[in-house]
Amino acid sequence: MANRYLHDVSIPSAATETTIYTVPDATTAIMRSLRVTNANTSNASITVTQYDSGSGTTHYLLKNKALASNTTIDVFNGVPCVVEEGDIVKVTSTVGTVHFYLSYLEVDRN
Repeated sequence: MANRYLHDVSIPSAATETTIYTVPDATTAIMRSLRVTNANTSNASITVTQYDSGSGTTHYLLKNKALASNTTIDVFNGVPCVVEEGDIVKVTSTVGTVHFYLSYLEVDRN
């Protein structure tokens, strides 16, 4: 069983739901931080969702959060979020040039 610390970065187009992470087979992931930086000159509205592959349900981790120009937030605010095999994390912003930086630990269950 190997543990790997990783990160993913995404700068999606405006108003486009974008997958930032999909949990691999036989893996559990602990998302430690999702830093969101609005590098745009306009305010943004941010949404982060998690699709639970086990139940087929989408959960909001953050919904329509106002983010002022040139500011940064951490979606998890120091509280880790555990996701399981097949789960998908998606992000959406109302403006372009919003940076999403996900830090996580993958635990291989093999």
